Amino acid sequence: MLAHRLRYIVGVLNYIVYVAVNYYLWEALYAANPTGRTAGWSLHEMQTYVSVNWIMRSAYFSNSDNVLAGRINKGEINTDLLRPTSLLLQFYGAALGEVLFRALFMAMPVLILALAFFNIGTPATLPDALWFVYSAVLAFHIFFAVNFLTGLCAVYTEKIQGFLWAKFMLLQFMSGLLLPLEFFPRPVRLVFEALPFPGMAHTPMSIYLGRLSGEALLGALLQQTFWTVGLMIVCEVMWRRVRRRLSVLGG
Repeated sequence: MLAHRLRYIVGVLNYIVYVAVNYYLWEALYAANPTGRTAGWSLHEMQTYVSVNWIMRSAYFSNSDNVLAGRINKGEINTDLLRPTSLLLQFYGAALGEVLFRALFMAMPVLILALAFFNIGTPATLPDALWFVYSAVLAFHIFFAVNFLTGLCAVYTEKIQGFLWAKFMLLQFMSGLLLPLEFFPRPVRLVFEALPFPGMAHTPMSIYLGRLSGEALLGALLQQTFWTVGLMIVCEVMWRRVRRRLSVLGG
C-alpha cells in the first residue's frame, strides 16, 4: 500500500476531510438548537461520535468485496482454488494485514490531527477503552464478513458494481456511521438494532462514549459477538456452496 505513495497520502487526507466536514456540520446544526441536546445527544458527544467513527472506519475499511468479485469475473479465482488454504482464510489474512497497516499508518495520523485541532473526547474510564477496543475488533470481523458475502454474489450475477454502491450507502445509515440510531424513528431503530450492522459503528461508539454500562453493555457485546461468529460461519457455508457451482461452471 505504501508503493503508491500519492494514493496513500490522498487516503489520509480524505479521512481528515471526512472528520472535519462531519465535525463542523454538527456544530452548525446544533447552533440552531437552543436546548443543546438532540435525541439525547449533546454537541460534544455528536462531534466525538462522528469523528472517532470515521477514524475507526479508516482502520478496518477494505475493498475485499470488489477484489473478490473481480477475481471471480476474470476467472482468476481458479488460481485461488489451487492453493492449500481456503479462499475465506486467504481473504481474511489479506484483510487482517491491511487493517494492521491502516490502523498504524492511516487511522493513527488522522487521530493525532483530530485530537490536536478538534474538541474530541476520550473514553471516560479504562474499562470503557478496553471494551471499545474489543468491540472495534468485532466491528472489523463483521465488516469483513459482509464484504466477503457481497463479493461471492458475483458468482450469480455478471456485474455487482451497482450493488456495491447501494451496500456502501445503506451501511452508512444502518450501521450508525453517519448518525446514531437514536435519531431514527423507533420502529426503524428496532429493525436496525436486530441486524448485525450496528456492530460496525454504533455499538463501539456507544461504548466509547460510556453510554452503555452493566447489562446493556454485556448485551451489546454478546450480540456483536454472536453476529461475528454467525457471519463467519455463514461465509464458510456460502463459500462451499459457491465452490461447487464454480466447479460445475468450470467443467
